[in-house]
Amino acid sequence: MDNGISAVAAKHSQQMAKGAVPFGHDGFDDRVKSISKDIDHVNGFAENVAKGQMNAEEVTNLWLESEAHRKNIDGDYRLTGIGIAKATNGDLYFTEIFIMNKAVSLSANDKKQ
Repeated sequence: MDNGISAVAAKHSQQMAKGAVPFGHDGFDDRVKSISKDIDHVNGFAENVAKGQMNAEEVTNLWLESEAHRKNIDGDYRLTGIGIAKATNGDLYFTEIFIMNKAVSLSANDKKQ
């Protein structure tokens, strides 16, 4: 769990809850760019979102039952962050961002110019 990633996820959830952005993944590339400023070697990323009047366990089960969302959860990600925001109608907006940050090492052949 990474606090910086959670802050970015929370901001996206807040924006969806306020109606400032539509429910979904709009702006995901910008979120990854923002995270990449603080985390070295970001070379993989994914995001799950959900909304409704559910608790965290229900959302997790919903994601686990979805092939695409489960793929993100089971992926080779090393870091994650979660953000939740409540809309005026009581719906909760959930965002989880997954980050892979493996350092890339060059082989002897790759280092030759």
